[in-house]
Amino acid sequence: MAGSFRWVAVRCLALLIGLASTLSAGAMPEGFELGDGSVGPTCANYLGMGPMAWRQRGGDWVDAKGQPHGQRPFSTMDVARGQGRPFVEMDLTPLLRAWQAQPRLPHIVVLRSVGQSAAGSDVIEFHSRESSDITARPLLKVTLKGGSRLRLTPAADTFLDCSSLSSLGRRAELKTGGDRSVLLRFELPKNLAEIESAALLLSSDKQYGASAQTIGSFALKPAFSEAHEPRQGLAAAAPADRGLEGHPDVLFTAGFEESAWLARFGELTLRGDAESIDADKAGGFVSLFGRALKVTMRRGKNLGLDLRYRFARHGQAEPQELYFRYYLRFAKDWNPSGDGGKLPGIAGTYGKAGWGMRKPDGFNGWSVRGGFARRPADDPTVTRLSGLVSYAYHVDQSDNSGAVFGWGEGLSGVLSNERWYCVEQFVRLNDPGQRNGIVRAWVDGSQVLEQGGLRFRDTDKLAIEEVWLDVYHGGVAPAPHDLTLYIDNVVIARRYIGPTMAVSAH
Repeated sequence: MAGSFRWVAVRCLALLIGLASTLSAGAMPEGFELGDGSVGPTCANYLGMGPMAWRQRGGDWVDAKGQPHGQRPFSTMDVARGQGRPFVEMDLTPLLRAWQAQPRLPHIVVLRSVGQSAAGSDVIEFHSRESSDITARPLLKVTLKGGSRLRLTPAADTFLDCSSLSSLGRRAELKTGGDRSVLLRFELPKNLAEIESAALLLSSDKQYGASAQTIGSFALKPAFSEAHEPRQGLAAAAPADRGLEGHPDVLFTAGFEESAWLARFGELTLRGDAESIDADKAGGFVSLFGRALKVTMRRGKNLGLDLRYRFARHGQAEPQELYFRYYLRFAKDWNPSGDGGKLPGIAGTYGKAGWGMRKPDGFNGWSVRGGFARRPADDPTVTRLSGLVSYAYHVDQSDNSGAVFGWGEGLSGVLSNERWYCVEQFVRLNDPGQRNGIVRAWVDGSQVLEQGGLRFRDTDKLAIEEVWLDVYHGGVAPAPHDLTLYIDNVVIARRYIGPTMAVSAH
């Protein structure tokens, strides 16, 4: 009763003083632009670091009628065969108008064959920005209001070909024809209203097939252009999470403020390299609400943290579904160039299966941890960025290692160094023997993952055993250098938690 009263009092206080939520929605993750490097777009993914998948293999676009994957181009151009090197020009002003009207659409041109050209196997090769012939590279001619002109080369260009699993952005050519798409990104003036018209100039040395092909322009529409509105939860009425511990739906909280913070987890399961801190200038640490847990994976080692909250050890029933939220900040030195790894999540391994190549059989265990993807050192488009995923051990996984679910829905799980993020995960176990388990994830209150149809168990003797604060490099490959992150404001609950109020620093 006393706990419920404290919760109501804190909630009323928050409403009375009018604290504003720090939730924000955006069309694209902070610092992220589609590139053409090693983790650039492929047939399957708009970002290979995660991976973050297209909704449809071969890429996502909208046509001039606003139809996803429609066939009404904004403009067209014809490319004839056998005329030496044709220089062709396409009026992109209609596409420019769409960008002006829909700010969430990225400024990326999609070129595809249309009409009879799209039905065949004909191919046109245009010179890319990597072409050795500088005069043949793509060029965007922009006319501004008032008559001044700009000539822009692509900031990135690539093509999607479903016969390849790799990014093709470093090729000297751009291929279109059949189901292939060409993608070109230009860095336009920030105020698009200043632009009067735009025209794309391309050149081609090689054309295969019909005597002429028609190429149409479309607008790119990746998943992050449909960002979900941030969702508020239990924490919206609890400034700095104060009072959450008294809410009847909250099972556990930890802020790492007290010297005996480890004892709150109930058992000395901590291994690795972790400590409660209030300052770390070298790592670029900025306090969220006081102290936080600093976790480091040392060079040549794998483990940074292995800390668990087991429900049975605290006299609590093991739940069938659960929300788990924590705040995460990657330090200055965070650069997982060697391999990806594991982050905190939810599990029921019971010491038998569901991790470490121990495949679930429906009766021995399961897990859904978070994870981070490898950040290739040779791709400057993702410098300081990390792609987050869910790493799940479930009965129907294809091999002994877990399944990876990229956080690519809405405002995607691409996180930047030196910024606090609210990370929340949800697991609902399946009814024994059925494929109706669910995994969800949110970043800063925006949903980034919805994965259903999962089978974790074939017996009700398996439940949610624990929340697992796991930070691990690999696989088996050790960290190539020190990698540091910070964790704060852990909350475990029966209901959606969401971001807290009045975040002091990002």
